[in-house]
Amino acid sequence: MRDFTEGNISKQILLFSMPMLIGNLFQQLYGIVDAVVVGQFVGGHALAAVGVSMNVTMFLTAMLIGLTTGSAVLISQLFGAKQYDKLKNAVSVSILFLASLSVLLTALGVLLAPQLLRLLDAPADIFDDALLYLRIVLAGMVFPIFFNMYTAYLRALGDSRRPLYILIVVSVFNMGLTLFFVAVMGWGIAGAAASTIISQMGAAVFSYFYARRTAPLLSVKKFTFDSALFRAILRYGAPAALQLSLVSFANLTITRLINSFGFAAIAGITAVTRIDQFAIMPVGNLSMALSTFVAQNMGARLEDRARKGFRIALIYMLVFSVLMSAVLMIFSSPLISLFLDPTDVSAAEILSIGQSYLNIMVVFYFLFAFLFAFNGFFRGVGDAVIAMVFPVFSLTIRAVSAYALVYFAGMGPEALAWSIPIGWGLSSLASWIYYKKRLWVGKVAV
Repeated sequence: MRDFTEGNISKQILLFSMPMLIGNLFQQLYGIVDAVVVGQFVGGHALAAVGVSMNVTMFLTAMLIGLTTGSAVLISQLFGAKQYDKLKNAVSVSILFLASLSVLLTALGVLLAPQLLRLLDAPADIFDDALLYLRIVLAGMVFPIFFNMYTAYLRALGDSRRPLYILIVVSVFNMGLTLFFVAVMGWGIAGAAASTIISQMGAAVFSYFYARRTAPLLSVKKFTFDSALFRAILRYGAPAALQLSLVSFANLTITRLINSFGFAAIAGITAVTRIDQFAIMPVGNLSMALSTFVAQNMGARLEDRARKGFRIALIYMLVFSVLMSAVLMIFSSPLISLFLDPTDVSAAEILSIGQSYLNIMVVFYFLFAFLFAFNGFFRGVGDAVIAMVFPVFSLTIRAVSAYALVYFAGMGPEALAWSIPIGWGLSSLASWIYYKKRLWVGKVAV
């Protein structure tokens, strides 16, 4: 466990975020390996099918991930306030709540998968593969939820090393399993989905027992339900869940627009999305570290220290974003080519679309850094509603801009890339105004 209410701020934020970054590098790496293996051994159509399916999966799991995020903020504040009995009860309540909700959403997702793909106007030539992949992944949706829950709670207590160890083991196992199922056994897209589920199931079981063994505050021997803590979890978790759900819904509207350009655009943007998720991890992890740092210090009534941590984290985020922009602009073509079978007749078209999309987007990574720095601070101070509003505002602006650029300006898939910095920029400006006016004051729960 780690107490952020004293000590060197810069060192604490970096040391706490680095294990998360390494862990998420492995987590994103196995997502990239999945896409690379599918693209190389199954083809561009299969890569497009995975891209469409993953957007649906993220939409259905968004609510659960948001509730987990909200619970983690509460747990972090209780830890900073030294209220350990309430902390253990909060863990108990969150497990009961999330378990019940995840089972319900799993059943609904598997049942409604065809209808969801039709709503997205998934092209006929990838529909069957997308449906197969989607149903297999959704059948095991409960496993990544429990895995994310326990790793989030460990980080809320200031422990980012144990989640790292778990992520490394799971990621290596998943990569090996994907290569075996797809490249060796020839099971195609079903093999990629099955390897994901098996790996996530192992991760969920392992993280549960590992957390119970190594983190006494997370060891719940008898489950109890506390209505006051449940309301507190909803206070923080519901806005986060709504935020991620609305963000995912906005992504689905963008996915439908992407689908209108055909499978080559879907495949190219899917490859870029995998690269982008990998590239923005330093900023995302610093944002998570900032949330925990701010939550503990605000819980201990150390506002000046919390705000200083925000300024330091923002500088780090800007540095990382500029570095990643330079790297991706230089290596865009070879990176996208990793996802393609060079003998595929559509490879050149997929590469052209993906490279154009990536080169436009990465120039504006610094705006993403501003947005996530403010968002991490607002989550930490307990301003759950505003932490929801600005990311949703960003995605809404992006969706509206994308459709406007396509239907009114006559642009092609590159419109989707230009819409991203428009959303980041306007949302960052609104976040800065909210921060400077101190409208976030008084949101701490303890």
